[in-house]
Amino acid sequence: MASDLNDSFLGKKNPIVENYDPFLLFKIPRSINREKYNISSENLPFVGADVWNCYEVSFLTKNGLPISRVMKLIYSANSIYLVESKSLKLYLNSFNMEKFGETVEESEEMVTERIKNDLSNLIGEEVTIALFSAKDKAVKPFSAFYSYDLLQFIPSEKLANLHFDCFNENPNLLRSQLTETIQEYVFYSDVLRSNCPVTHQPDWGDVFVKMTTKHEIDFSSILQYLVSFRKEAHFHEEIVEIIYKRFLEHFQPKKLMVCAMYTRRGGIDINPIRASENSLLNEDLLSTQYRIERNFR
Repeated sequence: MASDLNDSFLGKKNPIVENYDPFLLFKIPRSINREKYNISSENLPFVGADVWNCYEVSFLTKNGLPISRVMKLIYSANSIYLVESKSLKLYLNSFNMEKFGETVEESEEMVTERIKNDLSNLIGEEVTIALFSAKDKAVKPFSAFYSYDLLQFIPSEKLANLHFDCFNENPNLLRSQLTETIQEYVFYSDVLRSNCPVTHQPDWGDVFVKMTTKHEIDFSSILQYLVSFRKEAHFHEEIVEIIYKRFLEHFQPKKLMVCAMYTRRGGIDINPIRASENSLLNEDLLSTQYRIERNFR
């Protein structure tokens, strides 16, 4: 279980593994990005979690019956390390030909416990695991946010004349006016695009924001700012923490929540959420009782 990028499987051709192998897992220190953006791990400005959906989890019962499940993986933003997604994919693939319990239920329990222990040992933080089948109830986190598309808050004439020529993250794009009135803002946007820092493949995400502040926000500046991530190369978790930190610094909110739900790549999607307090965290996203149904992509 490595943590040096040079020892990882990132950006390399990998052999097919047919036997369970926890040493395929790879961890990355969160501090690498947090130090760059002055986010202190000793005094985090947020609470939150990383929520993963893994759609290609399969294993066998003792008599060879295949079981296919969707796995929901949750761990705290307080963890020193994050899991690298390609290593998790390879690790989960190593279960494909492994035999477990006498029954489907027993096999599910054994696999859940093994994955939970391996990942908890990897990142040094308790990990929550839940397996779901197609018949299990699904929920749509942030479904109410889709009535508040960021674009609808920008007058059409202003939007038509708005120029986008900055494609590297730039907090100077953010504009607002300090007032005496506390306002609550709720919006989402589907313009987020960033890139994997190793493979340089694009990542696409929907961003959800809830904020209470005395600043009157120029929504066109929010749009320009989100577009400025288009050439950035960061992991999903890092992107959300950068957005959160920039909003915290510029808008000085009383309350703030930022989440990005990324599209699936390699059979896995990652959905980091950060908030100023636990009450702002989305319960459906963090629940192990329901699988996640995607709203759009």
